[in-house]
Amino acid sequence: MDKTNNLQALLVILLMATIMQLVPVDGRWLMWRPNLLLLVMLTWMLHFSDQYGIGFSVILGVLADFIFGTNLGFYVLVFSLCGAVVALLRRVAAYLEPVHQAALVGFLVLAVELFKAWTNIFVDKPVFWQHIPYIVLFSILFWLPLDKLVKTIHRWQR
Repeated sequence: MDKTNNLQALLVILLMATIMQLVPVDGRWLMWRPNLLLLVMLTWMLHFSDQYGIGFSVILGVLADFIFGTNLGFYVLVFSLCGAVVALLRRVAAYLEPVHQAALVGFLVLAVELFKAWTNIFVDKPVFWQHIPYIVLFSILFWLPLDKLVKTIHRWQR
């Protein structure tokens, strides 16, 4: 698989994640839905760190700002910070076991959710603290098969 097929696979996965993010769900489940674009970004940056870096995280941050309807720059900042952490830890993360990589992803999702809650406090929006552990758990559960898929694509490319 060459870089063109790699990009095609990424675009298909991004399209699927965007569709799944936009699918309406019941109000009870809405608060537990993981940020699928963040998970796709983290996975591709972990496995293709030489091709996808901070610029990739900025582009997905802009896409997330449009999808979630936030002020332009909120998710750009969040995705860039997460992308910077992954870029700093990419050599270490490549040798981690999947359980430890899932813990890293869970920690980053937790940081993002706490940052979102913190900004909601400042703009007087309701904050649902009790949903944060579920979002982290569902994010990790969604990330595990996504990680296996991207690992398979990575193996095909080599």
